[in-house]
Amino acid sequence: MSRVLEEKLDKKVRVHDLYDLYSPLLTEKQREAWVLHEFEDLSLAEVAERLGISRQGVSDLIGRSRDRLEELEALLGFHSREASLEAEIAGLRRLLEAPGDVRDGSV
Repeated sequence: MSRVLEEKLDKKVRVHDLYDLYSPLLTEKQREAWVLHEFEDLSLAEVAERLGISRQGVSDLIGRSRDRLEELEALLGFHSREASLEAEIAGLRRLLEAPGDVRDGSV
């Protein structure tokens, strides 16, 4: 996979993780536009038609939602803490699965 594509995918996954964590803190309209565009894969025009607003309005709404998710992560840091904990757990699993006994120092 190309580096650019990998970075785009990582960014998209991160933003979706932020949505999972912080979506209750978005407005109902922001959540609705986000779900239609990001999860149901509707175009901006299709979302605009459903919500009864302009295509530009949908674009602005989704952009503000993304900005708010990033702002909440900067303030609260739940996503970065979760990633740190997952890395620590993975390290502990590797230790537990390693040959020898960690307690007696024979690893």
